[in-house]
Amino acid sequence: LFLFTLTSLLSGQTTVAIVDFEGKGVSQTESSALTDRFGSELFNLGVFSLIERSQMNDILEEQGFQQTGCVSAECAVEVGKMVGAEQIITGSISHIGNVFSVSSKIVDVESGRILKMSTYDFEGEIGQLLRVGMRQAVIKLVGGELPSVLSEVGEGTIYITSIPSGG
Repeated sequence: LFLFTLTSLLSGQTTVAIVDFEGKGVSQTESSALTDRFGSELFNLGVFSLIERSQMNDILEEQGFQQTGCVSAECAVEVGKMVGAEQIITGSISHIGNVFSVSSKIVDVESGRILKMSTYDFEGEIGQLLRVGMRQAVIKLVGGELPSVLSEVGEGTIYITSIPSGG
């Protein structure tokens, strides 16, 4: 953990941990898979250093902490402190009818303040949410911190050169 933190400091990237998103109308397995994809998409932006989920789970297990159901800012701060993150991302994935809603927030571990919140709605199948939608949910959440990025959506390609703060 010390080496990871030192590497993050030297790279100038913010160290972020992601807590499993709460599933509402989706199974725990689906929620976990979607959380994994959210983390992959966040990492691929090259803006943040991520704490590996298996390392995070090992640390939490050693401390006797269950992250299941950890959706409040207070719980997120506690997890973030345990794993050495500067910021932590929590969220939920809801499914109503043919619409999936990905709600996420970035919490500053030191202050407990919510830095950003976002809701991304996706109409379609869960497989498409995984393949395309989670990338868009990440972009919507971190919008103001993005460098120029290239994002493929379905058949087309969207070039994003800057996104105003607030997503």
